[in-house]
Amino acid sequence: MAFHALVWLLLIPAFIALGYWQRTLWKDRADSQGLVYAKLDAKPAGIDAVDPIGHDVAQDQQWVAVTATGHYDTAHQFAVRNRSQNENAGWYIVTPLVLPDGTAILVNQGWIPTSDSTAPTTAMPALPPVPGGTVTVSGWLQPDETTSNTRITDDTAKLPAGEIALITKSDLQSRVANPLHDGSIQLNTSTPANTSSSAAQPVPSPSYDNTMYIAYMIQWWVFAIIMPITWLKLLHREAQELERKARVGNEDDWDDDEDEDWDDDEDFDEAEPVAAVSSSDRGQPVE
Repeated sequence: MAFHALVWLLLIPAFIALGYWQRTLWKDRADSQGLVYAKLDAKPAGIDAVDPIGHDVAQDQQWVAVTATGHYDTAHQFAVRNRSQNENAGWYIVTPLVLPDGTAILVNQGWIPTSDSTAPTTAMPALPPVPGGTVTVSGWLQPDETTSNTRITDDTAKLPAGEIALITKSDLQSRVANPLHDGSIQLNTSTPANTSSSAAQPVPSPSYDNTMYIAYMIQWWVFAIIMPITWLKLLHREAQELERKARVGNEDDWDDDEDEDWDDDEDFDEAEPVAAVSSSDRGQPVE
């Protein structure tokens, strides 16, 4: 009885609930990812419209499509250490883009690999060239990086000149000549394009894989289906066992009856035979 209650009152409802829980996680992530995809596909807005000087870029502004026009300040480029791409170690290259009003916005040009796989990743790489003259860039707005949202220790102050740990205005404002907008632009395209063979590789835009949640959802619901089938099979097996025991019990009773009849026959056969008395012996005295 306890097993039946366990199956129907605990296990099956728990499996169904866990499946719905994974479905909720999947739907929530899909909804938030849909917002990101919508931002990526949107028409870029001018940097001054979404990130004016003095504005702090909020986390929900990440991946907003923006555009900006200016010229690169190549005298103040930075290499962001310990950044991997496709599981390869390397660096991000960040260059301030000076806007017509004299302010600047940090532009993440992309990723370059370490120049020598045997060299320590702290060795400053050779910075790739960027387009000269007036450049119009399009990309996605990124909030200032912090240790909490990157899990990278902000030790930029201890690094050699030109190296940084995080892309953040607070670390770089004192190192550039122009007032910085908050956050940075993750470069997507530029006009003119950077055609140099040693140009930084673009940082991929986000992509998501929700198959794990879907697989877990299906798994729990399959368990919910299998459990009553297993329960029915156990009931069937239990009924067969009871039937077998009842049949064996009836056979034992039949065998006991036969044994008792057989014992009666033996008693009859072992009895002393009664001597036949002939008619001639009648009346004669017994010797």
